[in-house]
Amino acid sequence: MPRDATAPKNKKLLRGVLVLLPAALFSKIVGMFYKIPLLFIVGVEGMAYFLAAYHVYSLLFVLCATGLPTALSLQISRALARGEGRSVGRILRVAMVLFFAFGLAGSALLLCCARPLAARLSMGDAAAALMAISPSLLLAAFIGVGKGYFQGYNRMGPTALCEVLESAGKLCFGLGFALWAKRAGLPAPQLAAYAVFGITAGMALSALSLALPLAVSLVRARGERGAFLPPRRRVLSELCRVAFPITLSACVMSVVSLLDTVLISARLQRAGFPASVANAMYSSYGNLAIPLYNLVPALLSPVTLALMPLLGGAVARGDETGARGALTSAVRLSTLVGIPASLGLCVFAKPLLCLIFTGQDEAIAVAAPLLSVLALSVLPTVLIALLGAALQATGHTVLPVLAMGAGAAVKLLCESVLLTLPNVWLRGAPISTLCCTLTVLAIEWAALSRVLPFPVITPRDLFLPLFATLPAILLGLGLYWLLQTHTAGAAWLILPVVCAVCAALLFFALCFGAVEKKDLLNLPAGASICRLLVKCKLLK
Repeated sequence: MPRDATAPKNKKLLRGVLVLLPAALFSKIVGMFYKIPLLFIVGVEGMAYFLAAYHVYSLLFVLCATGLPTALSLQISRALARGEGRSVGRILRVAMVLFFAFGLAGSALLLCCARPLAARLSMGDAAAALMAISPSLLLAAFIGVGKGYFQGYNRMGPTALCEVLESAGKLCFGLGFALWAKRAGLPAPQLAAYAVFGITAGMALSALSLALPLAVSLVRARGERGAFLPPRRRVLSELCRVAFPITLSACVMSVVSLLDTVLISARLQRAGFPASVANAMYSSYGNLAIPLYNLVPALLSPVTLALMPLLGGAVARGDETGARGALTSAVRLSTLVGIPASLGLCVFAKPLLCLIFTGQDEAIAVAAPLLSVLALSVLPTVLIALLGAALQATGHTVLPVLAMGAGAAVKLLCESVLLTLPNVWLRGAPISTLCCTLTVLAIEWAALSRVLPFPVITPRDLFLPLFATLPAILLGLGLYWLLQTHTAGAAWLILPVVCAVCAALLFFALCFGAVEKKDLLNLPAGASICRLLVKCKLLK
């Protein structure tokens, strides 16, 4: 087979990533801008109720709308790879009924059980926020149908549009509702409820954008060619068989995040902190440190979304070369971004928080050292998502569940001990997260190495980005120290430092060979970029 036989697969992967990446970046930037003014409007106490409601919603969201879209995209991509285009319409219709049932059940459960759930979380005042976010589950289920359908065709545009509209709606509606409630003089629990209702409004806007394309797709699906039409029971069984382990895997970590809401505050209070102080510490960690930690995995989620249908289709066709090309390209891209992000966030945690959350000095003092430790989990988290998706695409859907379960057990065990230790306190939360992610990554890597006949992660994938990152970070530290000594230490100083680190990283990545010519050729105008770099003697 020719050396570049995997190029079409790599181009499809990169094309999907390039479509989704701007939407993910926009979504995260909007999320940051949403949280910053919201913290000022709602206050630290109100954000604790906001976070509690969001964690409950996240758990039910996982149950209602996480595994099913992935299962739908895999089933559609496999059907298309086998030439069974006619079955796609039936798969979509069965999925819509299933998704609607799950979403409706989740919304009803959250709405009816809001008060007892809030009491169980030791935050009875969070009940109003739980009610406000409950319709989002039904909307999320519908959105999941659209995303899964279009991703099965490797069309990432509708998914990108959904994310943009959802984020923009959350920003505009959430801040607007919260400001109105603030001017009306409502208390913190009601402020949190109005703020969290912005998520519901954003989901509604996103769902509207998918309504017409999905209706058109249902009509077109009736005219698809192919003699094979699977029974509805078989379609339902296959969707549940794939979705259940994926949902359970994601559910494990959502349960752990929900338990964090109870465990962290309770353990800190047991250690002698007043309830108000413990809640404020948890709020600083959950609303400042965790969003920055989640930023890079969220930005690299398009790699996983684009990989799933490509890898699933290649496995269905028995195309080992195509599967290898797609997976190795995804791993190389993930490590090239994940390693610099992890080290950079660890080193520059405090200045980044000062830039983003200006004026929240007490919260930053709590969150900065926690973020430095938590940043070490960024790369493992990115690789966990990628390797888990690869296991699911190859049909081994139970293995990620077992890995997540083992990681969750390690996290809860470490957290329950470390949170009560003197001089550790809240640092036990990010340390336990690191132990968890390393455990899950080790299990998934070992499992995938047995499943696939080629190496999943090579030393080259890890060490070349690391060698390129270290001098860039050192250069950034030197520049930051120099700027601080000649200025008043303003928060904006980190901006030129980040730009300098990124430029240096690109230079060293080219020098050390962390970026390969075939990767650049898959970019838009890749040939022109390669010619320019060859002239500058940065690429052979």
